[in-house]
Amino acid sequence: MRNSLVVLLLLASVVWGQSNRDDLTPLDISYTTRVGDDLKTINVELRVENIARPTTHLAMPNWSPGAYRIGSYGKRIKDLSVVDGNNQELELTQIDPQTWSIPTAGVRVVKVTYSLAARGRRRFRSAPDTGKKTGLQIAGPSTYIYVRGAKRVPVSSSYIIPDGWRIANGLLPTADPLTRLAKDYDTFIDAPTILGIYKEKTFEVNGTPFSCVFFQNTQEYDFDMDGFVEVCRKIVTNQGQLYGSFPFPNYVFLFTLPGGGGLEHLNSTSIGLSPRRMKNDVTAGASVTSHEFFHTWNVKRIRPQTLGPFEYEHENYTGNLWVSEGWTSYYGDLTLCRTKIVSRENYLSGLNRICQREFNKEGRLEHSVFWASRNVWHRRRQGEPSRVDYYGTGEVLGAMIDLKIRQETNNRKSLDDVMRFLNRWFAESNIGFGEGDVERACTAISNYDFKEFFARHVYGTMDPPLSEYFAYAGVAYTERSVNTAFPFAFFRGRSGLRIRGSRGRQADENSVLKSGDTIVSINGKELTDTMSFLETHKAGETIKLVVMTGDTKKEVEVNLIEKKSMVPSMRFLENPSKRQLRIREGWLTGSHN
Repeated sequence: MRNSLVVLLLLASVVWGQSNRDDLTPLDISYTTRVGDDLKTINVELRVENIARPTTHLAMPNWSPGAYRIGSYGKRIKDLSVVDGNNQELELTQIDPQTWSIPTAGVRVVKVTYSLAARGRRRFRSAPDTGKKTGLQIAGPSTYIYVRGAKRVPVSSSYIIPDGWRIANGLLPTADPLTRLAKDYDTFIDAPTILGIYKEKTFEVNGTPFSCVFFQNTQEYDFDMDGFVEVCRKIVTNQGQLYGSFPFPNYVFLFTLPGGGGLEHLNSTSIGLSPRRMKNDVTAGASVTSHEFFHTWNVKRIRPQTLGPFEYEHENYTGNLWVSEGWTSYYGDLTLCRTKIVSRENYLSGLNRICQREFNKEGRLEHSVFWASRNVWHRRRQGEPSRVDYYGTGEVLGAMIDLKIRQETNNRKSLDDVMRFLNRWFAESNIGFGEGDVERACTAISNYDFKEFFARHVYGTMDPPLSEYFAYAGVAYTERSVNTAFPFAFFRGRSGLRIRGSRGRQADENSVLKSGDTIVSINGKELTDTMSFLETHKAGETIKLVVMTGDTKKEVEVNLIEKKSMVPSMRFLENPSKRQLRIREGWLTGSHN
């Protein structure tokens, strides 16, 4: 009896070990992406080999890193099916909108196939002359299913594309021009891909290769492409010098036209450009390019603890987006000044506009910038007061901290040193920083206690001492009050004043002004200083606007309203002290003198 019991226990032990050995079995994972014959769908095949587990779970990301909004990408999948290595169909059970279960006891290979419509970031437009589509762009998180528990397994990715098309992304090339490699799933989906016919320009900085890929479906590239590539080279060189090296073997800029905005990635970025603006001004895409490239370090590597490895199923909260995005905006703009892509005066004017926008928001004293970072997943509802923006307020706080460190150290240290410190101790160790580590880094670099500053201006809602801190660099900062306002919000774009609001909707209930309309003139004059205009008019007065809606010009009458606004003003002092001049030069050039 005793011997029988021992045998049963041994058998149970063997069975238990057999059924729980999957964590020790290296999977072989490969993807094949095929552009549909109609050029309107993307067909994906996921092949998983060396399976040794009773059940395999598949999942689709619920959001894209950098976007901070739930996308529910699982709902976009069509015709999902699974077969084994002998092409025998396997049972597929959907657990929730993002997750599926497959019984794989005794199965070594599974092949998962599904299709997706080319939409959102996977977009393309028909060329007006031929009606043909010459390419499309793929965003990984909204395209590729993964095997749960196997995100760290290396990935192979192959592409089946129409004749004449090419592949552009930041994944590792192989001997097969249609196959790329990634060290894991996170890296794989963090590489946006252009499939199609495109223009490509390359350059090197200190031996590191960079590629600028331009895709426009019409294949009309009517702007100074070489001039813009030179702008990119200046940005890359300056930011690389700040950190001392590049953290990647190669980098790819993916520029799509027409488009707008951008999204950062480990060794690439996806950026939309306006053909019209690029034709008029080769530096029109410089700001977004500078911002997205700085993200190479700040947020992609110097990251809050919750932002990697990513949890794709639900929201990833952090209170430090004012650093990850705000400081990136700060250095994105400062880089353009340091490289002389923009003048010092224009850089200061840009800071002034940010201060005016951020410190006139109705709800700015209700919540801190730290709260705004955590609350990004729960965006403002229609009709609520405008809230603190971690981009704009974060940029201003970055400038304040930079100038304060320079003041306390007589320009021997700066925020540049804080970024290098964070890069050394967190990014290079591949770990995220904690909620209080940024404050500690600023204090350690400057030997000045930033506890009170963070308590008041980061975790609290007090306005920073702008006048005092800007004076450190010989910048005079003043404020005045205006009691009259336009009945709509606007921003100053490169083409002039533009109405701000929900796309395609009226800017206010009493007019036909729409979001995106460009104001040509006010009372017959083209105004550059709208606040000076408002100071000379009273609430209730009727003014005449000439606006452009697309190519259509129209005249509109609106009534001014009563609203108190703060109007900031910045200017460089003509006769700064030696200390102010030293700090100013260090700030605007990146030097320590």
